[in-house]
Order: sequence, then C-alpha cells, then structure tokens
Amino acid sequence: MRQPLFGKKTLVCVGPGGVGKTTTAAAFGVIGARAGLRTLVCTIDPAPRLADALGVPGLAAQPTPIAAATASALGVPAPGLYAMRVDPGAAFASLVREQVADPELRDHIFANPLYRQVTTELTGSHEYAATLALFELRRSGAYDLIVLDTPPTANALEFLETPQRLAQAIASPAVQWFARPDPKTSRLTSRFSLRRLGMGGASIIRRAGKLMGNQFLDDLGAFLLDIRQVLGGFLLRAREIEAVLKQPDVGFVLVMTPETAAVDEALAFGRRLRATGVSLCGYVANRTLTQAGSLGADAIAQELAALPGAQDLAGEATLTKLTRLASYLDTIARAQERELERLARESPGLDITTIPLLAHDVSNLESLRAIADRLESG
Repeated sequence: MRQPLFGKKTLVCVGPGGVGKTTTAAAFGVIGARAGLRTLVCTIDPAPRLADALGVPGLAAQPTPIAAATASALGVPAPGLYAMRVDPGAAFASLVREQVADPELRDHIFANPLYRQVTTELTGSHEYAATLALFELRRSGAYDLIVLDTPPTANALEFLETPQRLAQAIASPAVQWFARPDPKTSRLTSRFSLRRLGMGGASIIRRAGKLMGNQFLDDLGAFLLDIRQVLGGFLLRAREIEAVLKQPDVGFVLVMTPETAAVDEALAFGRRLRATGVSLCGYVANRTLTQAGSLGADAIAQELAALPGAQDLAGEATLTKLTRLASYLDTIARAQERELERLARESPGLDITTIPLLAHDVSNLESLRAIADRLESG
C-alpha cells in the first residue's frame, strides 16, 4: 500500500482501539521517510505504543526527530522521520490564545476547573484536539507528510463525528442561554442565576449545588460566561477542519481486524466518507491468519520432530490437542478470508493490505520494519 502516500500530504489512520492502529501509523511514517519525504507521525494516545514502536524513550509534545541509530535500523534517512504526542490541553490553549486577545481573560479561562475538564476529559475532546493539532501542523507547512494516529474509539466513525458534536455542544443554544446577561441588570455575571431556570430546572441545579457545592455553580457560571468569547472560534475552526479533511491531499486509512463486525463497520465508514467527500485510501487488515489446511496428527508429529527440543511433545494426547487447535485456527483463517473477499467485493478499487498475526507485540524496530516492508510491498 505505498500508492496512497503519493500525492498525499496527510494520512489519517482511524479504527477502534486495540487493532494495531498506532503501529500502522508508525509504519506509514517509515514508508514516507524512505520515500524522501520529511515525515511526522503524531499520536494522541497517552499509552507509549508509538514510542515503543519507534524505539524511543518517550514522545514530546513537539515534533522530535528519531535518533540516527533508530532511523538506520528502520532504513530511513536521518533526520527524515519525526514523532510527537498531541497534548490536548495545549491544542485547546492554542485556539483560545488565537481567539482571545485579553491575557487576563485567557488566564481566567485556563484557571477554571470546568475548562480543564471539558478540554481533557469530555467525550470527544481528544478527537477534537487531534484535529486542532492536525490543522496547525498542516498550516505550518513544515512537513511533506503528516501521519495522524487517531485516539482509540469504539468505532471509526467516532473520529469524524465527535469533534463536531463537541463544538456544537459547547456552542449550543442552551449554553448560550445560560451565559446571557442577567435580564434584570443587563450585566454579565459570573454567578449562576437560578432566575433563568424554570421551577424544575432550578430544583435540579439546587440539588446539584448541594451535592457538588456552590463552588461548582460558580465555576459553571464563570465558564459559560468566559467561553462565550471563543464559541465562534470553536465553530469556525471545526468548519475549517472539516474543509481540510476534504482536501485531495488528505487520505484516510481504516485499520481493522478481518472479522464480520469489523468489515461491516469498514463498509459503513467507507459509505460515510464518500457521502462527505473525504478520500478513503484503503484498508489495513491486521492479525490475519494463513490457512494451514487439514493438518493430521502425522503431519504435526513431523513438524514437532523438526523442532529442537520438541520431540518429547509428540505424545498421543498432545497430538490430539494440537490437531484440534490446527483445525480451529484453519476455520478462523477461512472465515477471515471470506470477510476480506466481501470487503473487496463491496469496496471496488480500494487497497486492502493484510498484516499477518505476529507471535509477539510490535515493540521493537525489527518488527516495525517488517510491517513497514509489508505495507510498502502491498
């Protein structure tokens, strides 16, 4: 799957968590650097998977070139490959600084506990932060290719949907209504006014105040009032990001496992992208099994006899269990092949690259290089 790299300045690797998405993103970065492109691989996953895959001790919030020895082991020129971890807090702070000129108001927003929770813990905040960082990196023009490893999600569509949902929630009419000036004084106040609520709403808020304390209500009022200054910027940036993702030099790659539910999701994701005008480059099916055919006890005994120190395992009970296991794995391999054939049939013209199931996690440079070679050769 080297073809998607040509003509693309951004590759977005999407898919649910735990399917090898981060490793795939790192491998695409290796391929880009090998092609002579100044390449950046960035992730928002707090787990050290990308750092482990690239053989570096840790990832900074700023692009950092990988070590020369690491680059040599991966077969890439140095310094051609860079890596970074997206800091959600820094991504949101950059947007606030751009939208709010008053330094005192900026500090007031940053100090609010609710702002910190919304920008780091609210569902969708990491996806939005990833798109904010991608927007800034593309705007800088410092890299020929940016490979984005998206946050772990339940399904691939969440990456497309949650940033817009988060922006709409923050700028919803309800939020703006709560943050409007007090109707009796025509002044903005950081105190949360119960006069703006009906009896039912006021009762709920009072109970919330008893449960979480009056400080929570004060923080909420201050947050809703202060954030009014940046609501327009949040929505504008969301629209700008949506436009960027539709650029012809941006491509999506869906990383998956070859299972029925995953193929159903992949097909739905492809339809959604086509409907929105976003380019889907292809699929990467990780952890595929190879059909072994019907291995009988005699064939397994011969395999064991050829392994040093395994001759003593060729007892009747062991051979029976291994035969059953081989049959089971062959059944899974055949099911995977049927699902990949269905994916190919319903996604004409799209690349499907398979990566075999490895005996261990990809946590060293040798394994990463092998996967990059596989992706590069298709």
